[in-house]
Amino acid sequence: MMNRFRKWLYKPKDNVLNIINQIMDECIPQDRAPRDFCAKFPEEIRHDNLAGQLWFGAECLAAGSIIMNRELESMAMRPLAKELTRSLEDVRSALRDQALRDLNTYTEKMREALRHFDVLFAEFELSYVSAMVPVKSPREYYVQQEVIVLFCETVERNGKGVLKFIWNCNGP
Repeated sequence: MMNRFRKWLYKPKDNVLNIINQIMDECIPQDRAPRDFCAKFPEEIRHDNLAGQLWFGAECLAAGSIIMNRELESMAMRPLAKELTRSLEDVRSALRDQALRDLNTYTEKMREALRHFDVLFAEFELSYVSAMVPVKSPREYYVQQEVIVLFCETVERNGKGVLKFIWNCNGP
């Protein structure tokens, strides 16, 4: 029941953010904030309505809430959450103004609002998710990749020997 309520709550926010992302992909494709850090998020965090949850979290933090008994992290993120929600309102205002004008061209005001929002949203996403769940450091991520490569190389080298052994035991 609670899961359905959350989906109902976040869906409109997800829709708005998906539209804004599509506009950013079209309007400022080379100026998008990097999101490489998302690869470090645990699998259970990466899902379709994460953006809506982040927006909701930013609104709650901006209003003075504390996230999951993490008072220090909440206080540290509050200024960013307030700036993010203001930036989102600036983007929505710029989009409304744009809708009343030429839909085929983007004003510099709108481009700047989108750039600013994108950077803030990426920064908030990393901060919020890192406060909620353990996120691997760049070093931990690199070591994990190295272990995967070493494992694959070992299996590849030894796998050929095992196959030859099995082939020789069974005969042609």
